[in-house]
Amino acid sequence: MTNDPILRDFYLCVPAPTDYNVHMKSAGETILLVERPGKPDQTFDTALHTKGFTVEAVSTGTVALARLHTARPALIILNAASLGSSGARICRQLRQQSQDVPIIHILPSDKQNDDDPENSVADVTLTMPFTARKLINRIKRLLPSAHHDVIQVGPIRLAPAAQTVEVDGRERRLTAKTTSLLEIFLKHPGQVLERGFLMRQIWNTDYVGDTRTLDVHVRWVREAVEVDPHSPRHIVTVRGLGYRFDPGNKI
Repeated sequence: MTNDPILRDFYLCVPAPTDYNVHMKSAGETILLVERPGKPDQTFDTALHTKGFTVEAVSTGTVALARLHTARPALIILNAASLGSSGARICRQLRQQSQDVPIIHILPSDKQNDDDPENSVADVTLTMPFTARKLINRIKRLLPSAHHDVIQVGPIRLAPAAQTVEVDGRERRLTAKTTSLLEIFLKHPGQVLERGFLMRQIWNTDYVGDTRTLDVHVRWVREAVEVDPHSPRHIVTVRGLGYRFDPGNKI
């Protein structure tokens, strides 16, 4: 591991910024989680709290329905897998009582459901097993605050707080530095951005004697947004100067 603060980014995968978690809490967007405590691989309460979401967990559908009389959550997660049932009836009741609230319906692996999942009243239906990260990605797409800071230029849609980019329906997660780099490109379409400018903006340094770190991060951005990173159409190299972002047309 190098001691160079710039080159260190070669080796670190930076987690989501803490201010994103703070925003989630301060926004007053509570997730109502219908989940019975059980095995760690079947429950998500701890994982959601760890990621900074404000969660109100209840263990039965009856309690969840009663809670909807007094408060409106931003999102409902029905973990039917933890309840040992399909949860189809509970899901329908939750939908009837909160028609404008997104619902994620988690089914057990054996799909013991009296309804076809394709016809579910939920906005998203997931079947166990899957990772907490997959659930969190679905949550971010459904929560209103997950989209308030989205920057879209051409086919590229960047969510800086969530550190994700979507291009033509393909979503990729970014590191903090690649997110910042892509954000600068999106905010300066068609402009030649010199290497020195990018180094100051991302790494807060005027040193341009060795810009390998910048080149590597540009390569990572290209891997996330280009159809063919080896023949980039969006992040174009301007020889001797730096890079230019070309929004182009949807491919």
